[in-house]
Amino acid sequence: MNIPLVRDRIKKTGFYIPFTLYFLAFVVAAFLAWQSLHRNQLQPDTAYADIFNILLKVAFWFAVIIISIALVSVAVSFAFFLFARRKNKITFKIETDLKESELHQKQTVRLFIHPVLKPLFGFIKLRLLYDKNNFSQKFSLLEQSQRKFFSTTIQGTYHWPLPAIKEYHVEKAILYFEDVFQFFSIAVDMPASSHFFTHPTAIDTKDLNVKPRKTEDTSTRIEELRKVEGEFLNYKNFENNDDVRRIVWKIYAKNKELVVRIPEIIDPYASHVYLYASYFSNFNIDGNGAVEVPFLNYFKVYNWTIYQKLVKQGFEVRYIADQDLAKASMANEEQLVKYSIATSRWHTDKDLRTYVKPSDASIVVISSLSDATQVQELAERFADITFMFIKLSDSLKKQNVIDWVQWLFVQEGKNDLDMYKRQWAMSPLRTKILQNEKQLASILEKYQKPVLA
Repeated sequence: MNIPLVRDRIKKTGFYIPFTLYFLAFVVAAFLAWQSLHRNQLQPDTAYADIFNILLKVAFWFAVIIISIALVSVAVSFAFFLFARRKNKITFKIETDLKESELHQKQTVRLFIHPVLKPLFGFIKLRLLYDKNNFSQKFSLLEQSQRKFFSTTIQGTYHWPLPAIKEYHVEKAILYFEDVFQFFSIAVDMPASSHFFTHPTAIDTKDLNVKPRKTEDTSTRIEELRKVEGEFLNYKNFENNDDVRRIVWKIYAKNKELVVRIPEIIDPYASHVYLYASYFSNFNIDGNGAVEVPFLNYFKVYNWTIYQKLVKQGFEVRYIADQDLAKASMANEEQLVKYSIATSRWHTDKDLRTYVKPSDASIVVISSLSDATQVQELAERFADITFMFIKLSDSLKKQNVIDWVQWLFVQEGKNDLDMYKRQWAMSPLRTKILQNEKQLASILEKYQKPVLA
């Protein structure tokens, strides 16, 4: 028996129970109070006792009537919604608000439902199914103020704290009709189709000492002349006017081809910074929650911070993604870069040798999962490339200090942080990754490259 699967099914079934724990608590408390008052009468078999019993019955029937009215109002709202849905009149929209999301550091979701009828003094609540098997908490919308006393339209926002910086797909919504006492909660499914991504936030770091290595046009002239390397591989076929001293005899000895090394040229228009951020993992990280959530979020936050810093320093920044991403329509280049960073994942497809183009790269961001051998090769051969090393193990140490923590954990952040710390402490990869971090730090220190975290 798959216990987690059974537990998940039981939990999902519980979403559709038509009464709440408040109702059960009320029934149990009322029953115990009724029994206690009947058994412990101060003056039994007297007129006082008869009057007291009458008052108890009045209170009982008053409670029954009030609760019945609440239940009827929920049933009427539910029936109204089912009738409108059967007539295909229900409009349900989910949108996201970028400005609000950045302001609250949580994903802001805007919802619109029409027509829907609220129970008398009651509530309309929702729960969203996302990424196939994940559900949000049940929530009420922060509704826009309306002057109408009676309205069949509900629209408002929900500041949704999501667990990771990535793209989310909402596939279904569960609509709850609840009474004023929140004793009854009748649920109905609504199909939904929406996708959005959570946004990484920038943190405070020092200005980056990076120099451009390539130009794409001659519209921007820099004050300092920069050496720009030749084309890919830095070789070309030998021609009559080439200097014989630049012939690469090792290649000739191997395949009998005369090639010459392309010399560096002085380019007064090198104004573009090419930013490479490698999500390549040299380790098998499948199922490792600490690496897949807080480590990945940490790396994305620093990548976005580095990009923002370079832009603010006045560079023309070209962000080169190392993985194919879904096409997205963005307002500008900056939003496209943010989307690219937010939706990136750890992968094993494209290592540094395949990914980085040395003739273009100004800055290469690597993580604790990078291949130390390939980092050393690039650092040794290409002194002009700036490497920035993000030490992922520090992410679990600095959660309480840096301001992007609100992105990482849903609601009870402390408990989730403890869970990830336990997973990391017990992970078989922990020793290997920590050793790799020390090796990478040693390599970059040897070539005087910065370590950001």
